[in-house]
Amino acid sequence: MSTPRIGLALGGGSARGIAHIPMVEAFDELGLKPARIAGTSFGALVGAAYASGLTGQDIREHTIAVLGNRMETARRLFASKDVNVWDLFDVKSFGNVMIEGSKLADLVLPKKTVGRVDQTNIPLSIIATDLTTQEEVVITSGDMRAAVAASMAIPGLIQAPKHEGRMLVDGVMSNPVPFERVSEDTDFIVAIDVTGGRLSEEEHETASNLQRAFRSIYVMQHHITRLRREKVDPEIYIYPPVDQFRAGEFFKARDIMAAARPAKDELKRALEGAVRALRG
Repeated sequence: MSTPRIGLALGGGSARGIAHIPMVEAFDELGLKPARIAGTSFGALVGAAYASGLTGQDIREHTIAVLGNRMETARRLFASKDVNVWDLFDVKSFGNVMIEGSKLADLVLPKKTVGRVDQTNIPLSIIATDLTTQEEVVITSGDMRAAVAASMAIPGLIQAPKHEGRMLVDGVMSNPVPFERVSEDTDFIVAIDVTGGRLSEEEHETASNLQRAFRSIYVMQHHITRLRREKVDPEIYIYPPVDQFRAGEFFKARDIMAAARPAKDELKRALEGAVRALRG
């Protein structure tokens, strides 16, 4: 049999989405490439870079350069000739400050990421949610930075430009792990679920009200994904063990990738087994 056609779905999970990087490295180390990629939120960001032709190692190095050290990141931002850090903010009124999603996406995406969703080496679907109609929106063309911004947009915090006249927000609201979007013309599906959010009994006692609020959203995301799996159940479904990381702990990038190592090994074994089975 020829090289298997693999669909890869990368879910949303805020900072836990950094765990996607070791997962795409697993593909590289096995000499495999997905035939299709779909990404939600941080998964859209990693998917955009990987589908553009960057390797997992490229994305790892870029992530460490951007998020490896809080003070170094601040220094790079304020010293950069390419980025005016103040342009990241849209000040509508006192007390109403929003982060410009497209400028944030341009800042965090590797420079070699292609400019348009339809220009990637691997077909890419970016998932967002229409805030007005409450529908899932699958973006397969148009400006890459705007699409990633839409997939990561958080009402009240990060705003994205309108897409075809629609106000879009974070894709996790409608499809936290978009595995159905890579089912067409593929031999099997790999889904990476980094939604996390499970609290131990001990953590329940010490969690802040904000943490509990976020965990409630994660419960919703788990239920959405479970219902979707009743219709399309990926052959390989991986949960990197990153529950201990909070949504905003982006500067723990090294720790998150290290914690995902067992899941990377699990994925490699599963991929090897699936490919052997297909090749008979």
